[in-house]
Amino acid sequence: MFPEAVALNSYIPLMRRLIARRLKQRGISQTEIARMLGITQAAVSKILRSQGSEANIQTRGLDVGDTELRLVASKAADLLYEKNINEAGILVNRYWWLIAASGDACRAHERYGWRKSECYICTKLVYPDLDVSRGLTIADLERALLVLSASKTFHMLIPEVRSNFAAAIPGARNIYDVAAVPGRISKTKEGEIIYRRPAFGASKHLASILLSIKGRYRVVINIRFDQTLRRVLEDLGVIYGEFSSAGSHNVAAEVYRVLEECPNCRAVVDVGGRGVEPVTYIFGERAVRVAELVVEMAEIYAAIVT
Repeated sequence: MFPEAVALNSYIPLMRRLIARRLKQRGISQTEIARMLGITQAAVSKILRSQGSEANIQTRGLDVGDTELRLVASKAADLLYEKNINEAGILVNRYWWLIAASGDACRAHERYGWRKSECYICTKLVYPDLDVSRGLTIADLERALLVLSASKTFHMLIPEVRSNFAAAIPGARNIYDVAAVPGRISKTKEGEIIYRRPAFGASKHLASILLSIKGRYRVVINIRFDQTLRRVLEDLGVIYGEFSSAGSHNVAAEVYRVLEECPNCRAVVDVGGRGVEPVTYIFGERAVRVAELVVEMAEIYAAIVT
């Protein structure tokens, strides 16, 4: 009945292990790591002696991806290394509650005898003013944005028109059934990602695209497009189609047409034209999984251009 049991037995040991390893890589002593993580030096020693690569770490029933775990743990370790202990604490705690609110702690919770079909505790705790479907959707999107903000390369994929990220509730019928980032996603000169918390009805553009494709995908993000990005798409085997909005005033209709002609496409490229910046639309069913793909794309993109 208590979701905190999942945090105590699944999430906290996992994040401690990941963060401790990264701090050790930075040359931090076991005593200092213990102080930062609030555990004993003996516990840190045991963590660092444990066998197995990070890719093989057991998530203990949490439905989380390796990429998101790596990014969040690395960001938290960086904050601790910089003595920003409160910011690190906010990050890892918020990340836990977004995992729980988006339904990805349910399998672990079931181990304690709590049936998933009856449970919406975490979603309503985090988003008490939203119904469950909207809470699940916005938790997934907020978690995905947290993952992108933890990336050191995602900023390279933000176009001049800036990015946005949108997720629709099941059976979405209008723009107020689609959550997105108010004002879009921006970046600082240092590459820090800036965004406001997502809200329903915040992006008419991306909402119109998701509504036009009639539930084929529930999530979309727009990022830059150039020939390097084309190479990244092809290297990763991401199937994509193209159109030019320079000759069309209805981007949503063009995206719908491309996806109708290419049912296996996961990306649609607007090649732009005179006065129109090229962009890439990446689609998926879960925002956090789309974020992981985009981060992978950004890391490859950065390796090519730098």
